[in-house]
Amino acid sequence: MQQSQRVSISPGNRKLGAIMNVSTTPVLCCAEGVPCAREGCYALKACRLYSATRKAWAKNARIATTNPKSYFSQIGEVIADHRPRHFRWHVAGDILSVGYLHGMCEIAESNPRTQFLAFTKAFNIVNVYENSRAIPGNLAIIFSAWPRMRIINPHRHSIAWVQDGTENRVPKDAIECPGDCESCGMCFELPNLGRDVVFCKH
Repeated sequence: MQQSQRVSISPGNRKLGAIMNVSTTPVLCCAEGVPCAREGCYALKACRLYSATRKAWAKNARIATTNPKSYFSQIGEVIADHRPRHFRWHVAGDILSVGYLHGMCEIAESNPRTQFLAFTKAFNIVNVYENSRAIPGNLAIIFSAWPRMRIINPHRHSIAWVQDGTENRVPKDAIECPGDCESCGMCFELPNLGRDVVFCKH
């Protein structure tokens, strides 16, 4: 397969540690009007600073939108070959459509020993999907909420709160992120724990 058609899957990064992940272009591949696009998207900073990262995410976005069958097939094959304990969707970017979420669910169902995680602001896409289908138990979908952002959450997903000093909706038992995904891994278990997580904005 030509390099231009190959999905770039990261083995990890400084924050995640050795957690395999895949990303697409931030903002362009996110729900329209998300506040983080104007107020400090972390992934945009990486996109601007690192040209290789920017190109890899743009390539993934192109494959995901023009050839989703190949996109999910490639990701599924890598996960089946490596059998990671954890896999993170979208360090940058987000769930693009109901069909895209279905592809994520199919990969989770085919790899029951891997725990999958996705933070999302694509609330409507997830809600529409869950109105007719269940999300696999090994795929944690966490709703990501910035301050003052309206959250439509009829299926009661755990929420990742961004605390900038003004957010007053964080439950008292929310878990504060320690900043080391590989050693913690708690977000993968949030739905089973029935807890939320809070990130301090910096």
